[in-house]
Amino acid sequence: MKTIWMPRVGVIMTVLLLGSTLAQAQGTQLLVSNVQAQQRPFTATWDVTYDLETVGDIAVTVSLYLSTDSGVSYPNLCSAVSGDVGAGVLPGIGKSIVWDAGADFPGLSSATCRLRVTADDGQSEVPAGFVAIGPGTSMMGSPTTEPLRYSDETQHQVTLTRGFSMQATEVTNRQYRDLVQWAYDNGYVTATSASVRDALDVSTQELLDLDDVDCEISFSGGTFTVDAGKANHPVLELTWYGSVAYCDWLSLQQGLPRAYNHSTWQCNAGNPYTAPGYRLPTEAEWEYACRAGTQTPFNTGSCLDAGTEANYYGSYPYTGCPAGPYVGWTVPVGSYPANDFGLYDMHGNLWEWCNDWYGTFTYGGTVTDPVGAGAGLNRVFRGGGWSSHAQGCRSAFRNGDYPYYSSYFIGFRPVRSAF
Repeated sequence: MKTIWMPRVGVIMTVLLLGSTLAQAQGTQLLVSNVQAQQRPFTATWDVTYDLETVGDIAVTVSLYLSTDSGVSYPNLCSAVSGDVGAGVLPGIGKSIVWDAGADFPGLSSATCRLRVTADDGQSEVPAGFVAIGPGTSMMGSPTTEPLRYSDETQHQVTLTRGFSMQATEVTNRQYRDLVQWAYDNGYVTATSASVRDALDVSTQELLDLDDVDCEISFSGGTFTVDAGKANHPVLELTWYGSVAYCDWLSLQQGLPRAYNHSTWQCNAGNPYTAPGYRLPTEAEWEYACRAGTQTPFNTGSCLDAGTEANYYGSYPYTGCPAGPYVGWTVPVGSYPANDFGLYDMHGNLWEWCNDWYGTFTYGGTVTDPVGAGAGLNRVFRGGGWSSHAQGCRSAFRNGDYPYYSSYFIGFRPVRSAF
């Protein structure tokens, strides 16, 4: 995907006054330029014009996004729009969008608002270190005949209508260190030797528990460091908020709209599948990616070998399977073979936070693009870890805990929807 955006420097007050700047091209395939905006007198309706160039004169999808934090993030898709917006927009001079700002955001009054126009050619690019996973329909949960299953794994059919890219490995200490340093340098977090805390949307949630004896990242004198020999081990002792924040930092670093509101912690206003930035996988996406087309208890079959296939508590194998070694801690990511989608450590090493609140599955026919419970106490994590029995590493096994909980057995990996 080639997303070319136009930052809009201006102010939206009660009367929604906008200004403009020069275009910032992010690639060579698309260019949005000469953006102008004018309010219709005594209304909250705006006329936005722009010029669009595309290689080969292809049609693209054009969107308008609103920022309410001075352009730090653009999580708000403007939906009350008409004209040269949406799918099938051809290149040309003087393209026009009519935006009913009052319908989209009634009562908005802020001196920190900005607009962004994006153009998307629909050619999905897989980020470095990620693998592309196509849409599809599969069974989620476990059959009643699966040994050691739990009642919350009721099997049902799920359709994912949009493909996504998922990081091939769990996020490592080095990756987290590098990005949290960038976030700290840009004022998106605060840090002491004891803790990293959020600084977006007036949030102060703890993201990383630095003073826990098991944490392998340290902070001193404005600099984060990783313990010797632990750079390629998966990052641990981070909260659900800490995994979400990482996804948003990755988006911000790449000039993408931030997926999460750090006041409500909703992803893309409740629809993660259409978030343009990085995010956590939904529980349905996670299981779909883990299974990689299989319906057996593990993506390796009916057994999971602790010596050659995954890092877990091998003294407690699955029913009818042989015991194996117990490492007793994390191992470097990618130490075992990938599944058929090219994903490593979907079983074992660390559990992985998902986007969803923990809740019961929705049943009846095929469920399309499920987003989990609307609210709850616990966020889902999946996959089992280095201290788990084989039972907990099964593709269908579900777990969850408070989003402010950090531990030496939970990590994560980000995803990004395909457009």
